[in-house]
Amino acid sequence: MRNVLELEKVSRVFSSGVFRTRTIRAVDEVSFALEKGRTFGLVGNSGCGKTTLSRMITRVLRPTSGRICFEERDVAAFDRRQRKTYHRRVQVIFQNPEGSLDPSMRIMDSLLEVMAIHHLGAGKEDRMDKIQTALRQVGLPDYLLSRYPHQISGGEGQRLVICRALLLEPEVLLLDEPTSMLDVSVQASIMNLLRDLQQELGLTYLYITHDIELLGWISHTIGVMQRGRLVEVGSREQVMEAPVHPYTKELLYSYTHWEGGAQP
Repeated sequence: MRNVLELEKVSRVFSSGVFRTRTIRAVDEVSFALEKGRTFGLVGNSGCGKTTLSRMITRVLRPTSGRICFEERDVAAFDRRQRKTYHRRVQVIFQNPEGSLDPSMRIMDSLLEVMAIHHLGAGKEDRMDKIQTALRQVGLPDYLLSRYPHQISGGEGQRLVICRALLLEPEVLLLDEPTSMLDVSVQASIMNLLRDLQQELGLTYLYITHDIELLGWISHTIGVMQRGRLVEVGSREQVMEAPVHPYTKELLYSYTHWEGGAQP
């Protein structure tokens, strides 16, 4: 099975202080690969470097050192056209759907706009056909197209964000806590949708979360981050059932301890 995205000893160092003499190593030589059609789950507490890592993958930040390769090509060497293609094929689903949709535009206009930007579809009629197909894939009715973001629920908003990503025919979805702001019942429906879409379309996922139990349900491989470093990587079964690193054991214990009602 081929790797779609690979990180090779990726680091990011920030400077601070009046003379910028203090350095903070937010990400420290992290390496892993995303296999086509599978899910790599990345877990860790707040401040461990997950967000910084995702920003480097999406080219919001540049690595201080190391390489990020997409289909065996160094992303840093991409020209303008290649960068645009990369941004289309590696889509991000954030935790807050309201912040991902333009509040001043109808849903239909937002979806048409993103297709026009990437020159997808042969005219408006063809684009509307593709939009309706994508809506069916995420389980939404056509009438939502005439509404504005404030007129839909959080679950509908997240499904629309996923729909918009699908319109761009992505290879990879970077899922950054995509269900953390939704009700529990809605969370389950979104997770089931993501799993169904992966099976149907062969999508590759990087799922970022603080919830290790969630990754035990959706991931094929799990990576555990602590203080900027990847301290453990293994199959779902290995990490969930026979963790090696003390921090991984602590995450699992914390979850089961809370589930058992020992914490308020």
